[in-house]
Amino acid sequence: MSRKVFVLTAESPEAGGGVEHFVRELIKGLEARGYQTEIFHRGNSEPRWPALRKGRLGAKLGSSLAGYWIGRNAQRHMTAEVCAVISNSDIGAYRIGGPAPLKKIHFYHGTYRGQAEAIRSFIKYSGYLYLKWWSSMVLERLSGRGKLVLVNSEQTREEVRRFFGFDSTALWLPIDMNRFSPGDMAASRAALGLPAQGPIGLFVGSTHPMKGFPVVRALIERLPDVHWVLALRGSMPEKIAGKSAVTVLHNTSHDDLPALYRAADFSVCPSLYEPFGYVVAEAIACGTPVIATSGGASSMLLRMPPSSELLVKDPSDVEAFVSAARRIVDDRLRHREAVFAVARPELLRLMSPENWWKRFVELTGLHVA
Repeated sequence: MSRKVFVLTAESPEAGGGVEHFVRELIKGLEARGYQTEIFHRGNSEPRWPALRKGRLGAKLGSSLAGYWIGRNAQRHMTAEVCAVISNSDIGAYRIGGPAPLKKIHFYHGTYRGQAEAIRSFIKYSGYLYLKWWSSMVLERLSGRGKLVLVNSEQTREEVRRFFGFDSTALWLPIDMNRFSPGDMAASRAALGLPAQGPIGLFVGSTHPMKGFPVVRALIERLPDVHWVLALRGSMPEKIAGKSAVTVLHNTSHDDLPALYRAADFSVCPSLYEPFGYVVAEAIACGTPVIATSGGASSMLLRMPPSSELLVKDPSDVEAFVSAARRIVDDRLRHREAVFAVARPELLRLMSPENWWKRFVELTGLHVA
């Protein structure tokens, strides 16, 4: 009998975003180990009427009901072949059962409560309460109840313990170390049409306040000798796009990111809340120093000097980001060598696919089917 795993997640794995990238890697790894996978998300589970509702109330209603629609759809497709259900984030509160014993696994990628506290000044008080108490303390907490709980970092593990009272294991996230690997900086710059000489700083993310884009704007103004590459998702900043020392790339393919990391002297991640931080791990994997606020990956990978000099405690401290960038520009070799000596080996130990999957199999019991 073939073995099947259901994966429940908010959005289609084809969408952009860290959770969606993780789900793609999860599906690929499970199928390589002989499991069939079936994915349930809003796009293939939600009835048409919530998708047609507009405005903030409609969006909140759709988000609140997403877990119900997705869980109900998975239950409708349940057969004796299904051996495990893996849910993510706040999708998992619906109690799914099957004719055969099920492994029930929930993966937290951060918490909405942690996010709500970080972005409180950027959202309405009603939105803060909605994220903190409904999205997090109701939907997220119920999603992990009675399941094997896995998380993407020690930061998330502590949040899940403190907010929900659940014990969990920090499994981290898998990084393709073959694709995200060091390469020739000059060749990457030439291929991307970037300046051959002079320092290049990189930002991969969006203009959303949670990603710290105001800090990026300030860095561009304060460091005119640095050429900046902004790989942005979503809305585009009109005022920055016209600057001669800035290259703006819109909706860059994930496959094209390694070349960007290799071309840069450093990357910046000024997020207000980053429970993991793929951009930090991917840059380190490519051998590129990262200036980052404290987050899941940055706290782990930048804890030893001189990389610890690049860990910024206060996300609003522009001067600390400027100072860190100047340290790298003044001594690029020292900081790049530190990545290869300390940070990248730690990344390899925790997040290379072979090591990650070994721990995943040990924790879940999902051996080769």
